[in-house]
Amino acid sequence: MTALRKPTGTPLADDNRPFLAFAADSDTAGLIADVAGAHGFSTDAVIVGNLDDAIDGLAAIRTPRLLIVDLGHATDIMVEAERLAQVCDSGARVVLLGEVNDLRAYRDLLAAGVADYLVKPLGEADLSAVFSRARQGETVQAVPTLSREPESTSEAVCVIGVRGGVGASSIAANAAWLAAHEGARQVTLIDMDLTFGTQALILDIDPGGGLSDAMKEPGRMDELFVKRASVTLGEHFRVMAAETDPAKGDIASAEAFKGLLKIVLEETNLAVVDMPRMLCVAQPEILEAFQRVVLVAEPGLAAMRDSARLAALVVSVNPTASVSVVLNRQGLAQKYELSRKTFEEGAGLSVAAVLPFDPKTALGAEAAGKCVAQWARRSRLGRAMATVADTITGAPPGQSGGGLPALMRRIAKRGGH
Repeated sequence: MTALRKPTGTPLADDNRPFLAFAADSDTAGLIADVAGAHGFSTDAVIVGNLDDAIDGLAAIRTPRLLIVDLGHATDIMVEAERLAQVCDSGARVVLLGEVNDLRAYRDLLAAGVADYLVKPLGEADLSAVFSRARQGETVQAVPTLSREPESTSEAVCVIGVRGGVGASSIAANAAWLAAHEGARQVTLIDMDLTFGTQALILDIDPGGGLSDAMKEPGRMDELFVKRASVTLGEHFRVMAAETDPAKGDIASAEAFKGLLKIVLEETNLAVVDMPRMLCVAQPEILEAFQRVVLVAEPGLAAMRDSARLAALVVSVNPTASVSVVLNRQGLAQKYELSRKTFEEGAGLSVAAVLPFDPKTALGAEAAGKCVAQWARRSRLGRAMATVADTITGAPPGQSGGGLPALMRRIAKRGGH
């Protein structure tokens, strides 16, 4: 489907500029320009103007590959998005900014094909994630199919902290919780640190002995056994964890885990596995089971080194797996930490997302026995965690980027015309 456009007197140029932004005020424009420049995009492509200015400007040009439009003080953002859709080409990655903080509207925009919607005032981490994805060349179908159901193929993603205490378990818990509760996917979170794992603590559950039994007696595993070994937290979310006696040593088994994961993926859309790095070193064949591996690091020299080493290990064992890096606690020691660019160059890896240092929110969620996304979704860390969750879980089809023309079909369907 080709988006409706205002008629123009001259043919449109074939070239597609990489980036353009329309900001409703100078402060927003300045922030976008700063982040754009840091990611290698032109700061001259940021224009101070309202939605009408954006519509007028876009009507006679090809829609840039990354388009950011500030909806200003608009209260009905779906209506405003519909107006914008009339002058946008398919295939563009469109990010909207606005003041409306409404989860239902947010979901409607994403389901309609908008890449992201950021609530003002903006955080630098949120914008940085937008440009990082664009720079990595993420693309979507030119014509998203809104009625398309999620693919039936289940997948497993592994989250590894490149060093102890970098927050990988918290990030894995939040990603799994968001995928289950906001993405409505059937999700199983597995904590493979059977002795010192923290998923049970983060989510305030009694892990029981099911997961350790599965490792010790893999021959007993079947669908019923796995269900009984899981703790159910809502309609779409299950957790498998353990707290084994340290005196008995590490009983984790790569072969037993593969058998467990096979059964889990028959009953779930997504398995998020919190994997201790030393288990990957001791039994690297355990990495063969994953489609995606996410390395969590802090912006320090040792973490940069270990990210490169673990990525090399993953590729040697599972060359088809995608490997990405999430930087956590940016700003903890800002004077001494590595810049994003330095980290990427040193590790030879692209940083997919960045989380800010926000101890008040993190510790508050921990004390409440909830993950950040559940306890403080609208906090700076909570919003950033939602962005990181896309990197870990993968967005459901139709909700991960895209051009705005799909809005036309969604609104027409909703309105019955």
